[in-house]
Amino acid sequence: MDPNNEKVGIEMKDGVPVSLSFDDVYFSKEGGWDESRYVFVEGNQIPNVLSEIEVVSIGELGFGTGLNLFVTLDLWLGAENPPSLEYFSLEGFPLPKETLLTLNHSFPDKPLWTETLLNSYEEQFQKWEMNPNEREWKTQFFHPKGKAKFHVHLFFGDVGVCLDEFPIIDFWYLDGFSPSKNPKMWSEGTLSKLRNHSKTGTRFATFTAAGFIRRNLEGLGFHIQKQKGFGKKREMLTGVLR
Repeated sequence: MDPNNEKVGIEMKDGVPVSLSFDDVYFSKEGGWDESRYVFVEGNQIPNVLSEIEVVSIGELGFGTGLNLFVTLDLWLGAENPPSLEYFSLEGFPLPKETLLTLNHSFPDKPLWTETLLNSYEEQFQKWEMNPNEREWKTQFFHPKGKAKFHVHLFFGDVGVCLDEFPIIDFWYLDGFSPSKNPKMWSEGTLSKLRNHSKTGTRFATFTAAGFIRRNLEGLGFHIQKQKGFGKKREMLTGVLR
Protein backbone atom coordinates (compact mmCIF):
# COMPACT_ATOMS: atom_id res chain seq x y z
CA MET A 1 0.00 0.00 0.00
CA ASP A 2 1.21 3.55 -0.76
CA PRO A 3 2.36 5.17 2.53
CA ASN A 4 0.40 8.34 1.72
CA ASN A 5 -2.77 6.30 1.36
CA GLU A 6 -2.04 4.36 4.53
CA LYS A 7 -1.89 7.64 6.45
CA VAL A 8 -5.50 8.44 5.56
CA GLY A 9 -6.73 4.82 5.54
CA ILE A 10 -7.04 4.17 1.79
CA GLU A 11 -6.85 0.93 -0.14
CA MET A 12 -6.93 0.70 -3.93
CA LYS A 13 -9.33 -1.85 -5.42
CA ASP A 14 -9.51 -2.15 -9.21
CA GLY A 15 -8.06 1.33 -9.53
CA VAL A 16 -10.65 2.95 -7.23
CA PRO A 17 -9.81 4.34 -3.75
CA VAL A 18 -11.69 2.71 -0.87
CA SER A 19 -11.81 4.20 2.62
CA LEU A 20 -10.68 1.67 5.22
CA SER A 21 -12.13 3.87 7.96
CA PHE A 22 -15.62 3.89 6.48
CA ASP A 23 -15.51 0.75 4.32
CA ASP A 24 -16.90 2.59 1.32
CA VAL A 25 -15.72 3.58 -2.18
CA TYR A 26 -15.04 7.19 -3.13
CA PHE A 27 -16.64 6.78 -6.54
CA SER A 28 -17.84 4.12 -8.94
CA LYS A 29 -15.47 3.50 -11.84
CA GLU A 30 -18.36 2.27 -13.99
CA GLY A 31 -20.91 5.05 -14.40
CA GLY A 32 -19.57 7.17 -11.54
CA TRP A 33 -19.54 10.39 -13.56
CA ASP A 34 -23.11 9.90 -14.78
CA GLU A 35 -24.22 8.88 -11.30
CA SER A 36 -22.82 12.05 -9.76
CA ARG A 37 -24.51 14.20 -12.37
CA TYR A 38 -27.82 12.36 -11.97
CA VAL A 39 -27.90 12.50 -8.18
CA PHE A 40 -26.47 15.91 -7.36
CA VAL A 41 -26.69 18.16 -10.43
CA GLU A 42 -29.98 16.91 -11.86
CA GLY A 43 -31.36 15.94 -8.45
CA ASN A 44 -31.00 19.58 -7.42
CA GLN A 45 -32.44 20.81 -10.76
CA ILE A 46 -29.33 22.95 -11.25
CA PRO A 47 -29.44 22.94 -15.09
CA ASN A 48 -32.86 24.63 -14.88
CA VAL A 49 -31.60 27.64 -12.92
CA LEU A 50 -28.22 28.40 -14.50
CA SER A 51 -29.84 31.14 -16.58
CA GLU A 52 -32.07 32.49 -13.79
CA ILE A 53 -29.78 33.26 -10.82
CA GLU A 54 -27.01 35.86 -10.81
CA VAL A 55 -24.76 33.96 -8.40
CA VAL A 56 -25.21 30.31 -7.43
CA SER A 57 -23.83 28.85 -4.20
CA ILE A 58 -23.34 25.10 -3.81
CA GLY A 59 -22.41 23.40 -0.54
CA GLU A 60 -20.97 19.90 -0.47
CA LEU A 61 -20.53 17.62 2.53
CA GLY A 62 -17.74 15.24 1.52
CA PHE A 63 -15.22 16.42 -1.11
CA GLY A 64 -13.46 13.07 -1.55
CA THR A 65 -11.63 12.98 -4.88
CA GLY A 66 -13.43 16.08 -6.20
CA LEU A 67 -15.74 14.18 -8.56
CA ASN A 68 -18.84 16.28 -7.83
CA LEU A 69 -16.81 19.47 -8.24
CA PHE A 70 -15.62 18.49 -11.70
CA VAL A 71 -19.04 17.22 -12.80
CA THR A 72 -20.50 20.60 -11.82
CA LEU A 73 -17.64 22.50 -13.45
CA ASP A 74 -18.15 20.55 -16.68
CA LEU A 75 -21.83 21.58 -16.77
CA TRP A 76 -20.96 25.20 -16.02
CA LEU A 77 -18.23 25.40 -18.67
CA GLY A 78 -20.64 23.99 -21.26
CA ALA A 79 -23.44 26.45 -20.46
CA GLU A 80 -23.94 29.33 -22.88
CA ASN A 81 -24.15 32.18 -20.35
CA PRO A 82 -24.01 30.86 -16.79
CA PRO A 83 -23.88 32.92 -13.59
CA SER A 84 -20.80 33.02 -11.41
CA LEU A 85 -20.73 30.09 -9.03
CA GLU A 86 -19.40 29.70 -5.48
CA TYR A 87 -18.61 26.07 -4.61
CA PHE A 88 -18.07 25.30 -0.92
CA SER A 89 -16.95 21.88 0.22
CA LEU A 90 -15.35 20.19 3.23
CA GLU A 91 -13.29 17.10 3.86
CA GLY A 92 -12.26 15.59 7.17
CA PHE A 93 -9.82 13.12 5.61
CA PRO A 94 -8.13 14.92 2.69
CA LEU A 95 -6.60 12.62 0.11
CA PRO A 96 -3.01 12.89 -1.15
CA LYS A 97 -2.60 14.00 -4.73
CA GLU A 98 -1.56 10.50 -5.84
CA THR A 99 -5.01 9.27 -4.84
CA LEU A 100 -6.77 12.22 -6.45
CA LEU A 101 -5.15 11.25 -9.74
CA THR A 102 -7.11 7.97 -9.76
CA LEU A 103 -10.07 10.11 -10.84
CA ASN A 104 -8.16 11.11 -13.99
CA HIS A 105 -7.29 7.49 -14.73
CA SER A 106 -10.94 6.43 -14.36
CA PHE A 107 -12.40 9.25 -16.50
CA PRO A 108 -9.62 10.14 -18.97
CA ASP A 109 -11.92 12.04 -21.34
CA LYS A 110 -13.12 14.53 -18.69
CA PRO A 111 -11.59 17.86 -17.51
CA LEU A 112 -10.18 16.90 -14.11
CA TRP A 113 -7.06 17.43 -11.99
CA THR A 114 -4.28 19.36 -13.69
CA GLU A 115 -0.73 19.57 -12.37
CA THR A 116 -1.30 23.20 -11.38
CA LEU A 117 -4.45 22.34 -9.45
CA LEU A 118 -2.83 19.40 -7.72
CA ASN A 119 0.19 21.44 -6.64
CA SER A 120 -2.05 24.19 -5.28
CA TYR A 121 -4.15 21.65 -3.38
CA GLU A 122 -1.07 19.86 -2.02
CA GLU A 123 0.46 23.12 -0.82
CA GLN A 124 -2.65 24.02 1.20
CA PHE A 125 -2.99 20.44 2.45
CA GLN A 126 0.55 20.63 3.88
CA LYS A 127 -0.13 24.02 5.48
CA TRP A 128 -3.22 22.57 7.16
CA GLU A 129 -1.26 19.61 8.48
CA MET A 130 1.17 22.05 10.11
CA ASN A 131 -1.53 24.46 11.30
CA PRO A 132 -5.22 23.39 11.59
CA ASN A 133 -6.32 27.01 11.17
CA GLU A 134 -4.95 27.03 7.61
CA ARG A 135 -7.88 24.96 6.43
CA GLU A 136 -9.17 26.69 3.28
CA TRP A 137 -8.00 25.79 -0.21
CA LYS A 138 -9.19 28.27 -2.84
CA THR A 139 -9.01 28.19 -6.60
CA GLN A 140 -11.05 29.56 -9.49
CA PHE A 141 -12.00 28.92 -13.10
CA PHE A 142 -13.06 31.36 -15.83
CA HIS A 143 -15.89 30.80 -18.28
CA PRO A 144 -14.68 30.82 -21.90
CA LYS A 145 -17.62 32.88 -23.20
CA GLY A 146 -18.09 35.58 -20.59
CA LYS A 147 -17.02 37.17 -17.32
CA ALA A 148 -18.50 34.53 -15.02
CA LYS A 149 -16.17 32.82 -12.55
CA PHE A 150 -16.34 29.50 -10.73
CA HIS A 151 -14.84 29.93 -7.25
CA VAL A 152 -13.89 26.87 -5.16
CA HIS A 153 -13.58 26.93 -1.36
CA LEU A 154 -12.53 23.61 0.17
CA PHE A 155 -12.15 23.39 3.96
CA PHE A 156 -10.05 20.65 5.56
CA GLY A 157 -11.15 19.37 8.95
CA ASP A 158 -14.08 18.32 11.11
CA VAL A 159 -17.52 18.81 9.60
CA GLY A 160 -18.76 20.77 12.63
CA VAL A 161 -15.91 23.28 12.37
CA CYS A 162 -15.90 23.55 8.58
CA LEU A 163 -19.64 24.06 8.21
CA ASP A 164 -19.34 27.23 10.29
CA GLU A 165 -17.24 28.65 7.44
CA PHE A 166 -20.01 28.23 4.85
CA PRO A 167 -22.30 31.09 3.75
CA ILE A 168 -25.99 30.69 2.95
CA ILE A 169 -26.23 27.91 0.36
CA ASP A 170 -28.62 27.50 -2.59
CA PHE A 171 -27.95 23.80 -3.31
CA TRP A 172 -26.55 21.07 -1.07
CA TYR A 173 -24.69 17.97 -2.21
CA LEU A 174 -24.97 15.56 0.73
CA ASP A 175 -22.26 13.09 -0.25
CA GLY A 176 -20.72 11.79 2.92
CA PHE A 177 -20.16 8.06 3.18
CA SER A 178 -23.18 5.90 4.08
CA PRO A 179 -24.99 7.15 7.23
CA SER A 180 -24.49 3.75 8.85
CA LYS A 181 -20.71 4.02 8.33
CA ASN A 182 -20.16 7.75 8.88
CA PRO A 183 -22.83 8.82 11.40
CA LYS A 184 -21.17 12.13 12.36
CA MET A 185 -21.62 13.49 8.85
CA TRP A 186 -25.35 12.78 9.15
CA SER A 187 -25.91 13.64 12.82
CA GLU A 188 -28.69 15.93 14.02
CA GLY A 189 -26.04 18.51 14.90
CA THR A 190 -24.60 18.48 11.38
CA LEU A 191 -28.03 18.71 9.76
CA SER A 192 -29.00 21.57 12.10
CA LYS A 193 -25.91 23.50 11.00
CA LEU A 194 -26.86 22.77 7.39
CA ARG A 195 -30.32 24.22 8.08
CA ASN A 196 -28.76 27.35 9.58
CA HIS A 197 -26.85 27.90 6.32
CA SER A 198 -29.97 27.47 4.18
CA LYS A 199 -32.81 29.77 3.16
CA THR A 200 -36.33 29.36 1.84
CA GLY A 201 -35.97 27.59 -1.50
CA THR A 202 -32.62 25.93 -0.73
CA ARG A 203 -32.51 22.47 -2.24
CA PHE A 204 -30.57 19.31 -1.43
CA ALA A 205 -29.92 15.93 -3.03
CA THR A 206 -28.29 12.78 -1.72
CA PHE A 207 -27.65 9.14 -2.59
CA THR A 208 -29.18 7.94 0.65
CA ALA A 209 -32.83 7.13 1.26
CA ALA A 210 -32.39 6.28 4.96
CA GLY A 211 -35.59 6.84 6.91
CA PHE A 212 -33.99 8.67 9.84
CA ILE A 213 -32.24 11.10 7.49
CA ARG A 214 -35.56 11.86 5.82
CA ARG A 215 -37.30 12.37 9.17
CA ASN A 216 -34.57 14.60 10.57
CA LEU A 217 -34.56 16.82 7.47
CA GLU A 218 -38.35 17.01 7.53
CA GLY A 219 -38.15 18.08 11.17
CA LEU A 220 -35.88 20.95 10.10
CA GLY A 221 -38.42 22.21 7.57
CA PHE A 222 -37.36 20.50 4.35
CA HIS A 223 -40.06 19.10 2.08
CA ILE A 224 -38.71 15.69 1.06
CA GLN A 225 -39.20 13.77 -2.16
CA LYS A 226 -38.13 10.23 -2.87
CA GLN A 227 -36.82 9.74 -6.39
CA LYS A 228 -35.61 6.78 -8.33
CA GLY A 229 -31.95 6.17 -7.62
CA PHE A 230 -29.27 5.83 -10.26
CA GLY A 231 -28.90 2.47 -11.98
CA LYS A 232 -29.75 -0.39 -9.65
CA LYS A 233 -30.26 1.84 -6.61
CA ARG A 234 -33.96 1.88 -5.84
CA GLU A 235 -34.38 5.30 -4.21
CA MET A 236 -32.62 8.58 -3.34
CA LEU A 237 -33.75 11.72 -1.53
CA THR A 238 -34.15 15.29 -2.72
CA GLY A 239 -35.83 18.19 -0.99
CA VAL A 240 -36.44 21.92 -0.67
CA LEU A 241 -36.62 24.17 2.39
CA ARG A 242 -40.05 25.70 2.72
